[in-house]
Amino acid sequence: MKRKLYAAACLCGGMIMILACAQKSQDASTVSIQSVVGDVKVITDKGDRPAKVGEAVGQGDSIKTMETAMIDLTYGVSGVIRINEGSLVKLSVLFAGAGNDSRLEIDKGSLFVTVAKLSKEDKFEVATPTTIAAIRGTSFKVTSDSNASRIDVISGQIKVNPVQEGKVITNVETVVEVNKTLTVEKKDIKKIVEEKKPMEVKALKVEEIKQIREEVKDIKPAPRLEESVKKEFQEVVIAPKSDKDAEAEKKKEEERRKKEDEARARDAANLRARADAERAAADQAAREKAEAERIEKERIEKQQQETKEKRVKNIPTL
Repeated sequence: MKRKLYAAACLCGGMIMILACAQKSQDASTVSIQSVVGDVKVITDKGDRPAKVGEAVGQGDSIKTMETAMIDLTYGVSGVIRINEGSLVKLSVLFAGAGNDSRLEIDKGSLFVTVAKLSKEDKFEVATPTTIAAIRGTSFKVTSDSNASRIDVISGQIKVNPVQEGKVITNVETVVEVNKTLTVEKKDIKKIVEEKKPMEVKALKVEEIKQIREEVKDIKPAPRLEESVKKEFQEVVIAPKSDKDAEAEKKKEEERRKKEDEARARDAANLRARADAERAAADQAAREKAEAERIEKERIEKQQQETKEKRVKNIPTL
């Protein structure tokens, strides 16, 4: 009876583990609605429906937000996406292929994304009519319409290629780093492609960075997200260090390094002093040994000489 109960318990535990693993795997490849404000539609092949919290959105679906509306999406376990008012965003590719590739296409409006650092095999892209941005782990905002697009990077970096008549121009590439912005207008694409020059990147103004953070400070990352995403969102997006804090931390780090350098210098000096003392002691011991050997040699020679003289004295005179 006990064996049967034990076997049943093991089977039950195994099933729970399998279900938990299956749920975790499903969470990692699902985009779900975290929150909705105002009139937001999910557009599918089967028609439109109002966006509802907790529902999943699938590959090929589009999100349309009306005036004063917005929606937050949870991207698997590795990201959060906010689509702002007056936007149309298509989830054209989601967790596809061996590399879990994903692509969002934004025709108009704006969105904000925080994505954890991806593996080399994974790919996350945001496409606009004039650009395509490839992300590996960053927080950024994209604003777009039919004539231009703008990319603002809050953390990490993004690789950007221009798009001409729907075609990605792979031989023209620009990297947008933290606190930098890039704007690409449709009228400039031809010149950019012909001259094959990197697109102009500018520094974000302090007030622009503050405004972006103000826009997204109320996002609540889902519990299922990886801790690295939650930490990124909290420390980088919501509560970044002020210039004063950053300067204080920099000075603290410099002091720490200075102390480490001084400690290493002291250790090196102590080692040199110890080596010098050991060398001096070895030299002194060598001198003392040499002196002792000399004295012993002289003693033996003197003794031999005295013995020889005694033998000479003891020889009878003829």
